[in-house]
Amino acid sequence: MDVTQAMKQRKSIRNYLDKPVSRSDIEAVIRCAGLAPSAINLQPWEYVVTYGEEKDRLIRRLKKVHAMKAASCGPGTAEPLPEKVTNRSRNALKIMKPQIEKLNLPFNQFIEQGSCSFYGAPVGIIVLMDKLFPKLRYLDIGLSVSYLLLAAEEKGLSTCPIGLITEYGDDIKDVLNISEEKDVLLAIALGYADETAPENDVKPDREPLKEILTWYE
Repeated sequence: MDVTQAMKQRKSIRNYLDKPVSRSDIEAVIRCAGLAPSAINLQPWEYVVTYGEEKDRLIRRLKKVHAMKAASCGPGTAEPLPEKVTNRSRNALKIMKPQIEKLNLPFNQFIEQGSCSFYGAPVGIIVLMDKLFPKLRYLDIGLSVSYLLLAAEEKGLSTCPIGLITEYGDDIKDVLNISEEKDVLLAIALGYADETAPENDVKPDREPLKEILTWYE
């Protein structure tokens, strides 16, 4: 599989087979994440992998704290987004909702409970950055995560980046004994997709080139 094929093929998976991922495959994917470029080679990314009983313990805490605080998905912006941007989300929801409704679950409940349980994936990855780095280094983290997602795709593994549970970063750090000097930036579900699950039959469209490209010549 070449890089372009992996980019076109990859999609977020929200239902996984009960099939373990080998330690060597997990390490290979994380190793690829470490190949990403970063400003002056700072490599500010850190990854914590959890599976088995430790992942289950984390999920129990996340479900408990979510029941109390109930964080929800959203763009996180203080001001309303432009209409053409919100339409992108609306169009994705039009594709996703009919598939989720087949599960007889309210859409928000599916997303929130799924996020707190890594959508049933055998592996949960927590993405960290030391608090001493400025937020500008989030760009480096994004590059590294992109490498990870594509490396997983190349190995036949599926992923889903999860932002919602980072609202419970302190709880994640407590359960996994992560230093207070770290920020929890993202979670990633990793495993083998259940191709029969309706919620996995979703791949939202991307904007055409004219919407994201401007030429000056």
